[in-house]
Amino acid sequence: MNIFKSSLLSLLFVFGPILRADPPAAAPPNPADPLPEALPILQSGYADFATLNYKPGDHLTDLIARSNNEISLNAPDASLTPPPILTATLPNGILYWRLASLTPKKSWLDLATQLAQANSSAAGMILDLRSNAGPENIAGAAQIIDYFAPGDKTIWKFLPLLADGHKFGGPVIPNPPFRGPIVVLINHQTTGAAEILAGRLKADGALLVGAGTSGTGAIFKEEKLSSGNVLRYVAAHYVQADGSDLWNHPIVPDISLAVDDRAEKAALVLIGDNHIPDVIGESSERHRLSEASLVQGQDPEWDGYLASLEERPVLLSVPVVHDVALISAIDSLKAIRLSQRPGPAQTTADASVPPSTSVQ
Repeated sequence: MNIFKSSLLSLLFVFGPILRADPPAAAPPNPADPLPEALPILQSGYADFATLNYKPGDHLTDLIARSNNEISLNAPDASLTPPPILTATLPNGILYWRLASLTPKKSWLDLATQLAQANSSAAGMILDLRSNAGPENIAGAAQIIDYFAPGDKTIWKFLPLLADGHKFGGPVIPNPPFRGPIVVLINHQTTGAAEILAGRLKADGALLVGAGTSGTGAIFKEEKLSSGNVLRYVAAHYVQADGSDLWNHPIVPDISLAVDDRAEKAALVLIGDNHIPDVIGESSERHRLSEASLVQGQDPEWDGYLASLEERPVLLSVPVVHDVALISAIDSLKAIRLSQRPGPAQTTADASVPPSTSVQ
């Protein structure tokens, strides 16, 4: 018996901790699927709900996967503040607006006043829609169109209603409207409302320079769910002037450029910090484009820039950021201005003909 008791005590000593151990903690429950909250929103608002082939048992992730990137669920970003429209006057009286978002710094009336004041003296306008940031602002796109082509009301039907049941605020149009030539800069990161704006300005006569857009232009809506996440979905597709759906059909520029993405990104950062002269190589000794060099197919500005690089100590100099697209836009406006100069054979009657209302 003593031997049995001794053996039993030994077993309890060895296995007792195991027998007394607490059961493993249960895995935390998965967060609730937001589909029950998101489903009625998508059923009433998503433009292509039938194509999702919804069936009981689906999760929201399943519908997102079938949406061709037209639906997304995004975490809220309270720190995201849209960068306001940056305005500047470049050499030779060219107006430049950097539209990283479609949000005015002060007011739309303030920008309209600036255009009206520069209407008679400005050599042209450059609208920079490259790498635009959110949020979606189709109303802002409509307002920009009203600045330069007030007769174009194509996208007004997509504008949200205000609390009083009316459309977004009504247009603010410069008096007189801006009639100078316009160049629009675009790239692969031109998306959403900015992409729609680029397409409309091109249809209204603006010259587009850069690289093709993202091909994700549509009328988006955003709904904040109870979890705080934001459900973003296509509420309507946008049809371009040629009848094609903008989705998956990038806007092709009139002048396509091969641009180094990293250099362009660096240039846009400098532009955002108001260092525009640095990225266009502007200096007192700059060799400017002239009518003679235009006819000869030469670019003295670019030649001078390359020559200046050869004169600098390579190891000690800071790399120069050269915004090829912006410089091309500046030169395009110069070429347009030179081509519009009256020739020697023009008569007084010809000179009295008012300029075209086209923005190009």
